[in-house]
Amino acid sequence: MKDNATKQKQSVGAETKAMQKEKQTQKHAHYGHRARMRERFKKGGLNSFQPHEVLELALFYVLPCCDTNGIAHELIERFHSISGVLDADAEDLKRVKGISDNAAVYLKMLPQLCEIYQLDKMRDREAFHSTKEICEYLRIRFCSATQEQILLLCLDESLQLLHSETISEGTTRSSILDVHRITECALRWHSSRVVLSHNHPHAEADATDADIFATKRLKRTLCDVQVDLMDHIIIGKYGDAFSMKEHGLMG
Repeated sequence: MKDNATKQKQSVGAETKAMQKEKQTQKHAHYGHRARMRERFKKGGLNSFQPHEVLELALFYVLPCCDTNGIAHELIERFHSISGVLDADAEDLKRVKGISDNAAVYLKMLPQLCEIYQLDKMRDREAFHSTKEICEYLRIRFCSATQEQILLLCLDESLQLLHSETISEGTTRSSILDVHRITECALRWHSSRVVLSHNHPHAEADATDADIFATKRLKRTLCDVQVDLMDHIIIGKYGDAFSMKEHGLMG
């Protein structure tokens, strides 16, 4: 009887261990997934990654103990694209289950990090040689902007960039251009030439009658202090550029 009881107990114990082992196997079905994702990136970059996989990989580094795959899927579902996720407000990002404050800050930092990277690569350029090159710089400068901004580029005689300054943010109604601040900035940096720019983060690039009127008024004011307003360039939501100079609107 004792032998039978012992055998029965051992059988139950073995069965329990087998069930536990099976559960562990199921639990760790994705064991090594992060390592495989990293190796995949190292071999081929992000070109073969789906949008949710790009976010999943990025979130590895701020959410070390979470299933970032599910979080990434929900981010794409809610904000529709990677750019939609990175442009979203931090508080809206945190409404996605699993996104901590650190993760939201990290995602908001990525577009600005890319902007700094691109601008840093352009630092060695001696000078702008064309409107096309200025537009290229401005596209990068505005790439992470989610609000409308007015930007002033201060240049020397050889069109070397001396300084760029955000004149206003939140609205770019040219009828309320801060002429005094623009003039002060140009003189402070001893600029002989300047380029004014603003972005349309939610619309195509185009100049309104108010833009044209305000630009001509600013050009006259700057001319009085021997500063040439070379151009007013508008950058649209898809990176399209509108140069008032090229359209003969500078006066």
